[in-house]
Amino acid sequence: MSKGKFSSPRPHRQEDPEIKRVYRQMTGQEPIPDPVPESIPEPIQKPKSPPSQNLGAETDMDLDALLSGQQPEEPITPPPIPTPSSPSRQMPRHRFFPEEEPMEEEELPVDEEPEDEDSFLNKASRFLDKAMDFCTRNKKIVLVSLCALALIIIVAFIAVFAASTADPYDRKILSNVYVAGVNVGGMTKKEAVNVVRQSADSKLARTYMEVDLAGSELKITPVDAGVKLDVKAAVNAAYDYGRTGTNAEKEQAYLTSLSESYTVSLSPYLDINKQKIREVLENFAASAGSTLTQTQYGLEGTQPELSADKLDKNAPGQTLVITMGTPGVKFDTDAVLDQILSAYGRFQFTVTVEDVEPTALPDPLDLDAVYLEFYIAPVDATVDIAAHKTIPASYGYGFDVEKAKAMVAQADYGQEVRIPMEYIEPEVMDDELLYRDILGEYQTSYSRSESRIRNLELACKALDGFVLDPGKTFSFNDVVGQRTTGKGYQYAYVGNGIEEESVLGGGISQVASTLYYCALLSDLKVTTRYNHDHPMSYIDYGLDADVQWNSRDLKFQNTTSYPITIHAEAAGGYVTVRILGTDLRSYYVRLESRIENTYAPDTKYEDYKYDNPDGYKDGDVLQEGQNGYLVRSYLLKYDRNTNELLSRDKITDSEYKSVAEIVARVEEEPTEAPTQPPTEPPTQPTTEAPSEATTKPTESQSDPSEDDPVDPPDDPSKEDDQGSEE
Repeated sequence: MSKGKFSSPRPHRQEDPEIKRVYRQMTGQEPIPDPVPESIPEPIQKPKSPPSQNLGAETDMDLDALLSGQQPEEPITPPPIPTPSSPSRQMPRHRFFPEEEPMEEEELPVDEEPEDEDSFLNKASRFLDKAMDFCTRNKKIVLVSLCALALIIIVAFIAVFAASTADPYDRKILSNVYVAGVNVGGMTKKEAVNVVRQSADSKLARTYMEVDLAGSELKITPVDAGVKLDVKAAVNAAYDYGRTGTNAEKEQAYLTSLSESYTVSLSPYLDINKQKIREVLENFAASAGSTLTQTQYGLEGTQPELSADKLDKNAPGQTLVITMGTPGVKFDTDAVLDQILSAYGRFQFTVTVEDVEPTALPDPLDLDAVYLEFYIAPVDATVDIAAHKTIPASYGYGFDVEKAKAMVAQADYGQEVRIPMEYIEPEVMDDELLYRDILGEYQTSYSRSESRIRNLELACKALDGFVLDPGKTFSFNDVVGQRTTGKGYQYAYVGNGIEEESVLGGGISQVASTLYYCALLSDLKVTTRYNHDHPMSYIDYGLDADVQWNSRDLKFQNTTSYPITIHAEAAGGYVTVRILGTDLRSYYVRLESRIENTYAPDTKYEDYKYDNPDGYKDGDVLQEGQNGYLVRSYLLKYDRNTNELLSRDKITDSEYKSVAEIVARVEEEPTEAPTQPPTEPPTQPTTEAPSEATTKPTESQSDPSEDDPVDPPDDPSKEDDQGSEE
């Protein structure tokens, strides 16, 4: 071709910068400048390439040839356009997927084929380069406009294709997606397959399917079930979650995965030996009667030490374990098979069948008989009489029967009921057995006579702390011993204020009387007791006790089941005596005394000379007379709870002598011729005795000062004096 008007370099045109700008925006590179040939060579004919089957092959055609209808020239190789994964040009995501950081390239997951390097995008990129080159070399503005429109259409097509083929989750499974009990969220297919296979194979090969048929349990072995899982298919289903369906469905799956879990049903991917499972169910149904089991029970654990001195209440005790029986059953084999297959699909290994008809029921459990079988009775503490020691109590052992009955009534077939055993405390503990109660207590007042007080203190000291074993008899004289000056006893006056004498150890009968009163209150058996010759002012009539060495004693027997001890002291103007022991009585005791008879005193005369030195006149009363009495004492028992009088029993009769009145009889002064004999003096009135209906208060305490005159000096010759020791 000869040179023409366009053979020289074409001048700069205004549209060239705009074309270059568009090219830079689309490719990110500067356009290639046109070479300026010296002459336009003749087109060279080339053989045609075989037609391609894809769009990429068509993009290899020369754009000039397409537009002009001429034979295409040798294709021009443009600079490579960046691929969608290139940093210089990122393909857009779907609008509903969140922005994510670019992920590093990882190895290809299972069932994913690598894309061909010479893909549609590469071929389209080369076609775009050729189109741009053509537009830059075109001489006509119309063609430039057409080229720009074509470029826009091509770029839009490429963007849509790239967006439709890119993976928004970087080839990973959505979060919170579970396969066979394993959370595979965020894993690639390859990672998920490895984890799921390890978990599923292990559990399917070892775990029994447990079927609860109204309390009757049936277990299907892994061998019988023969369950196998297509792990790859199940993982592919997990991978497809959020990638299939409409855009709205995909977006909803993604949002749901952020807060909720999604479990892939395994049913389509399981291979189960249904026929074998059906045979197991049919065999079980055929032998339904043999599935009946009776309720079983027993104690779990080691029995603790129950002795009170060894028991540790914080140590674990035993538990009564009751396993409820199960009935024989009848059920629909096909329905149960469907439930088992459904459970395997959820990767669960327990099935509870509701629609089961019992054919035979277990026998009811007799909990009262069970209680007696395991019951251990508590044992009260006892006493070693010889050693005066207690044998420790022992706790009992049992359970709350009523609570156990309620628990068993609410239990289901086959359920385990656990009932803790409990300790039962004995009524009498070792630390409460000996001398825990005051059986009887009484006190009497005394005067300030030093010798008498000394005798009282010595007698109380001899009694204090004495222990009397059950069935044994107490003797006052044996315990206190003979009263001698060598023991510190002193002479003191004793008597009723009229007839008095000084005796060694005088006054200790007050200690004996106080002890006698306590023995009666303690309901002990009094075997020996003497009353005084005359009533004593420090204690009620009929409730005193007189003691004399080798002649009069006070004795009583311990009729309780436990030892008793005596506490006695003389202090603060009172003799106080207590008897301590174990009081198991349901009653308490009060004492009462009544005057049954009164004896008037006799009158005695003493003769005196008319000129007697005492100056007695005829008829003077030298001694006031005192009545004598017959007094009957009683023991009254009252109910502890209601204070009702239960009984009133006679204790004994006490007879007190009267004291004669003494009157002076003085002879008349002699006269020379007495005309008449002396006349009898008038009889003096006697002292009136207390009324028989009047009972002296049991707690009244009189001051026996008239019994305590000044003692005479000690006389060793009177050491063996056997006088009364009031």
